[in-house]
Amino acid sequence: MSELTYLWAGISLLADWQVILMMVLGLLFGIITGAIPGFSTPLAISVMLPVTFSMDPLAAIVFLTCIYAGGNFGSSISAILINIPGSPQAIVTGLDGYPMTQQGRGNEALGIAVASSAVGNLIGAIFLILIMPLLVKFALSFGPPELFLVGVIGLTVIASLHKSFLKAAIAGAFGILLGTIGMTTTGSTRGTWGYYELLDGISLIPALIGLIGFSELFMMLQRTYVVGNTVTNKRDGRHDLKQLLGGFKQTFRHPVTLLRASTLGVLIGGLPGAGGTVASVVSYNEGKRYSKNGANFGKGEPEGVINAEAANNASEGGALALMLSLGIPGGLATAVLIGGFMLQGLIPGPRLFIDNPELMYGVMSAQIFASFMLLFFGLVVSFYAAKIIQVPTIVLIPLIALFSIVGTYAVKLLMFDIYVMLIFALLGIVLRKFDYPLIAVILGLILGPILDGQLMRTYQGAGKLSASIFLERPVSIFLLAVLALSLLPLVVRLIKGYLNKKDIADG
Repeated sequence: MSELTYLWAGISLLADWQVILMMVLGLLFGIITGAIPGFSTPLAISVMLPVTFSMDPLAAIVFLTCIYAGGNFGSSISAILINIPGSPQAIVTGLDGYPMTQQGRGNEALGIAVASSAVGNLIGAIFLILIMPLLVKFALSFGPPELFLVGVIGLTVIASLHKSFLKAAIAGAFGILLGTIGMTTTGSTRGTWGYYELLDGISLIPALIGLIGFSELFMMLQRTYVVGNTVTNKRDGRHDLKQLLGGFKQTFRHPVTLLRASTLGVLIGGLPGAGGTVASVVSYNEGKRYSKNGANFGKGEPEGVINAEAANNASEGGALALMLSLGIPGGLATAVLIGGFMLQGLIPGPRLFIDNPELMYGVMSAQIFASFMLLFFGLVVSFYAAKIIQVPTIVLIPLIALFSIVGTYAVKLLMFDIYVMLIFALLGIVLRKFDYPLIAVILGLILGPILDGQLMRTYQGAGKLSASIFLERPVSIFLLAVLALSLLPLVVRLIKGYLNKKDIADG
């Protein structure tokens, strides 16, 4: 049978009310849980694994993958409205999404996020079906040197996060230092201070909630409402709906941005260990570089939200391609999904497509239908979720604090994580006071382990560390060229700054 025949057979399997119901329920569950700080997408999938045990294999897998799709979007809701990302991949969305909320444009930002997420998910699903073999072959060419360079490219975005390059660099370096805490690939430990809870490194969710979320609560104490001090925040529903749909339509005025961000998301999502966070970081950086409104990024620029959300959701297609074809999880969410497949007696890998081609094409095709469903359900959930900014902060702050603490504890059921969150909350307040970018610390914390681990594996594989390791591999040379292009705007910026200072001094 041809690939088209298998594809049609897979699509035909979706014409079942039980499968459609599971798609809807999975998508809604993913969106709602994704918006809860600390209730990450991997956690949402793992909670539902026992429920799928008695299901039909197609319905079960579609249910879990739709949770994955919904969670990727849902995490952006809290990032936009209250600056507490539901999961790490939504950090970059909050860079422009939350400033838009502060400007009274929260519904617009949510509309943009819905449209970008749906388009990114759709393009990711199309890539998943059409070019999966090519993507997998490309991913297989990535060894430790290439993955190290991907992490370095991700770091280049730090340079553009703040008006002061020095402060951004210090914050990023501090984050990388924190990211190296824990057990190394050689079995030694660093910076654990005897706490076994730190052997796996600093848990990202508590650090994220504390640094960005809890420190934001401290800033909210100075305001009556999230976006100001007056009850004018309580607008009528028609205005909110108009703004939501306006943001939705605005997204499609940037087709090139959508396509570029989605393509980057798919390619990076197909790399082991990269995931949606790295995809959104790289996409945001490239979007800022190419956009005519690049100077407005970080100040409430719609294109910033588009770049982050399209890449984040498109990365799902790349991650699923890697998992389904090779059985290699691209991140924690796909690792949990492998467990869902095994519950149904299915082992991800090449044999899966040989033994169950119709089922696999049904699972992949479901992602296309889920993208269109996301357009509707995303708008509905966002419309009602946006009402949160109309609640007085005197009510909102205790509720957010409670959810944050519960969400932090729920990750590993450890009181230690709550202490970590509180420490990072104090750190966040101090960094805000002295105007250091919080996002730079978070990016360093995320990318630090990737850089550390892949550099060590590069050394172990070659027996040395030298420039020749990177110059002898075609993919590494390509990535070095990308890195050079990424650093070019920074070099130009530093030269201009130096010349301006020199002119003032000579003046």
